[in-house]
Amino acid sequence: MPAMPLPQLAVVATRALADLVRELAPLHGGRFELRLIEKPVEQALETVRELARAGLVDAVVAAGRGAERLRVESPVPVAAIQVSGYDILQALARARAIDPRAVLLSRRRLADEFDRLRPLLAIDVVQLLYEDDDEARSQLDRLRQGARPVVVGSSQVVNLAGQFGLPSVLVYSAEAVAQAFEAALELVRVARQEEAKRERLDRILESLAEGVAAVDLEERVQAINPALARLIGVAPEWALGRRLSELAPVLTLQEVLKSGEPRRDEVASVGGRTLVTQRLPLIEAGSQVGAVLTLQESGAIERADRKLRSEARKSQFRARYRLTDLLGESPAIRHARELARLYAQSDGSVLIGGASGTGKELVAQGIHQASRRAGGAFVALNCAALPETLLESELFGYEEGAFTGSRRGGKPGLLELAHQGTLFLDEIGDMPLGLQTRLLRVLQEREVLRLGASEPVPINVRVIAATHADLRAGITAGWFRADLYYRLAILTLTLPPLAERGGDVAILTDALAREALARVGSSRPAHDLAKPLLAAAAGYAWPGNVRELQNLVERAAVLLQAGAALDRDDWRRLAPELGATPLPLDGGRRALALEMLAACGGDRAEAARRLGISRTTLWRLTRTE
Repeated sequence: MPAMPLPQLAVVATRALADLVRELAPLHGGRFELRLIEKPVEQALETVRELARAGLVDAVVAAGRGAERLRVESPVPVAAIQVSGYDILQALARARAIDPRAVLLSRRRLADEFDRLRPLLAIDVVQLLYEDDDEARSQLDRLRQGARPVVVGSSQVVNLAGQFGLPSVLVYSAEAVAQAFEAALELVRVARQEEAKRERLDRILESLAEGVAAVDLEERVQAINPALARLIGVAPEWALGRRLSELAPVLTLQEVLKSGEPRRDEVASVGGRTLVTQRLPLIEAGSQVGAVLTLQESGAIERADRKLRSEARKSQFRARYRLTDLLGESPAIRHARELARLYAQSDGSVLIGGASGTGKELVAQGIHQASRRAGGAFVALNCAALPETLLESELFGYEEGAFTGSRRGGKPGLLELAHQGTLFLDEIGDMPLGLQTRLLRVLQEREVLRLGASEPVPINVRVIAATHADLRAGITAGWFRADLYYRLAILTLTLPPLAERGGDVAILTDALAREALARVGSSRPAHDLAKPLLAAAAGYAWPGNVRELQNLVERAAVLLQAGAALDRDDWRRLAPELGATPLPLDGGRRALALEMLAACGGDRAEAARRLGISRTTLWRLTRTE
């Protein structure tokens, strides 16, 4: 990065002050470049303007009325040399060393400063005031005809005193001039910082494909980027300072300037293009100072929307769990973990068995994460959660116009989205027979045909399926295809129910409690939740398995955070099922489902929750043919 050039300061001063500046300038060598302008303020102002146009001045240092005038009219910032009470005391001391008859000749502001000091002084000082140079000359003429004291005052007073042959002392100190230099350097630093911000903003605006313009309260263009300038057929430099409604009436910001209210997502036609406009008030320090217009082609918005939807969908196809997240040290769960690690090294289909809530999807994600496909998508579909027609379109996708209500442009199915990754089919036993046939063909041919399409799409997908049902019994009963079963069950793994995992319940409860308490922002130790829950659940069969345990822990975490104290009796009231005689787990699933439904008084939601299955699965198990 190139070094910043030294700040260039100009000092406007008459002779006495200029002499002081010359003395001090070498002490600040290397920090800035200095230019002295020894002219009356009118002439000095014109010189400053010329220097600014040539880029030869960054800030001005001046004193008194000259500084006030320059601050109003100078094109660059102005730092004033300020006179302090200490400066006045120093000047008076130097004057009295020459002649005890010292006189302070000043304007009103300096007089006020001296009045604040007067009670602290042990000397009697005559103070005279003047408003302009003519009055100062009159005062000096009277002093010349009288006692001829030492005159203390500004640079102009010192110069005039010399014309009247009076001795004088400059009221400005070296410290005051040095402080003015520092103030000027700070003004340059801030100005350069703001200029850098403006340049960055200009570069940003130039890079935007969208049109952008900013106007002041009179709707005059303060900034316009090339995209908008091209659209309305003008040069950006030419547009600056002109009213936007004169450049392009359809883009007027007058209403926003009057009302102060934004107008969003409006459509306008400019240059034969359909554009979406945003008209917003520009607010600074709580007040409206203008308005901003942005334009974007409607087609670009539609493309961006499609891309965002696509990216959002991709982001959901990511595995979150690893095999290390399958907690527990029971022999059954350790065996399942080892099998899963072994299966991850293969690319064959996996069939995971186990009751609902035992962690089948966690294991599927863990296998994917440990496999060579970990960088690809992990796409999950619950076959029991969707009706057959929707399940078909989700799985295989469709072409535009394939059916009434199909999306414009069609839609890829989950099989396509899982290309180079893993497709997890949960509750595969609930997939209708017709779709089982189509899925089998996809697995055999490694290509998928969208609904309404004539050409198949090649895919490379590993399938992991899961079920709580006995698929072999399904083959015998005719609701599951044998050929699909053998295609899926190349590698098999069964997860044990929580009731058969012994000490794993305590391990899981402790881990789930820590996570749940952290989510609700509680600092309570996991022991406060886990210990009474384990005591209340002693001997409980956990029909909903790990999912049921997790739900209870989440509920307890919320109550603990609210200040509840959950002892064993509280748990019995919170979850009365923990103290109930557990329903037998042997026998057919239909019989168990019917018994649970009866125990819940026909409440299907409660029965499904206790069984750890979906309401759809419960309906299928208990329906009458």
